[in-house]
Amino acid sequence: MKRNIFLAAFIIFLFSASVFAGDFSGSLTYSGGYNFTENNLSNTLNLDLNYIHSFTDEVFVEGDLIIRYSDKYSINPFMIIPKEIYIGAYDLIPQLDIRTGLLIVSWGSADMFSPLDNFNPLPPGMSFTSMTQKNGVLAADATYYFNDITYLQVIVLPSFVPSYMPEKYEEQIYLSMFAPQFQAQGIEITSVNITHTLPENPVWGIKLGRSFTSFDAAISYYNGYYFNTYPENIQPIPEPSGMSLDLGLGYPKKNVFGFEFQGDFPGIEGATLRGDLAYIIPQPWEVQGEYVLKDPYLKAVIGADYTTSFDLYLNVGFIWGFAFEEGDQCSPYISLNARKELEDSKLTPNYLGIISLHDGSMVNSVGASYDFTDNFSVTLSYVSVLGDQTSKLGQMGSAEGVYLMGEWSF
Repeated sequence: MKRNIFLAAFIIFLFSASVFAGDFSGSLTYSGGYNFTENNLSNTLNLDLNYIHSFTDEVFVEGDLIIRYSDKYSINPFMIIPKEIYIGAYDLIPQLDIRTGLLIVSWGSADMFSPLDNFNPLPPGMSFTSMTQKNGVLAADATYYFNDITYLQVIVLPSFVPSYMPEKYEEQIYLSMFAPQFQAQGIEITSVNITHTLPENPVWGIKLGRSFTSFDAAISYYNGYYFNTYPENIQPIPEPSGMSLDLGLGYPKKNVFGFEFQGDFPGIEGATLRGDLAYIIPQPWEVQGEYVLKDPYLKAVIGADYTTSFDLYLNVGFIWGFAFEEGDQCSPYISLNARKELEDSKLTPNYLGIISLHDGSMVNSVGASYDFTDNFSVTLSYVSVLGDQTSKLGQMGSAEGVYLMGEWSF
């Protein structure tokens, strides 16, 4: 409740300040898709407003507000979401930059699926047609610059913010997961009652970064929790309409030791090599007598990108441990992202493909963007999934469909 009051007051203050001074920018985006699995059409309309106002040369306030209508993955069809609202100070204290408020914090050098990016939860679902926007979290970010090439960054979140999942969708997942197990024991489960136990301790991280002659590198440590829930207590309960399953869900703790780098690819002029490596120590987590998290494990994303002389952009990556994989479930993948700027044309074809080296399952996204003007573009994409429902990427079959996105920036 206090958090909502704080945000409401901050929003009113932030946007009323525009009467006096400041700069506004933003975008209006429509995203629509027809899902082949569910045979339905989803629509989302986003108005994204960005505002910045400088109080002095050192102190400023910045905000990013989203007004959204959506019939997919939303508590309400119409929402007003403060994505990022914070007060910042540059060099108010010599060599120290500070931001505090509702923040988006990005760690890692990888374009997608970085195992070091652990502060901001992502919206439900995974997009293969656009970069998914993060949700802001209440946090403080302090970065101290020892000199032009070395810095120390500290992030503190007073409370943990998990990933959001629609209640009905979450109930369906756990009902399909546990109903067959109890059915084998002669117990018919007809419904699930879910409770969540949120961690009480704060989340924090620290990173030390340095620039070298041809590349940048950083080491980091994250002390926090998994964004997604894990079953904690499972108890069948008789009810008038049948047997119900009382299911308690928790968020295991995790410590992440990270290393990230990006710089020139040796031997290939104009190519960039980047990578994120994470050594993860999970809280041991037992479900029905079996550990789902126990031993430390590695996750990594290593990639290289290069633009050819004929304007073909290529990005090839190796992934160990996809976004939904943790612990001993981690496995290898190869990704390819290609984009071709056509000469004397406003049309840009693009392709994204990810293949599992474990079982050969695959996701492909083929599309094209057309720039009508410098600030208005439309993108049409087709996403296909290869592999049965038990395969690594085949289980994402619900992503199959045709997607349309239009964006106007102002």
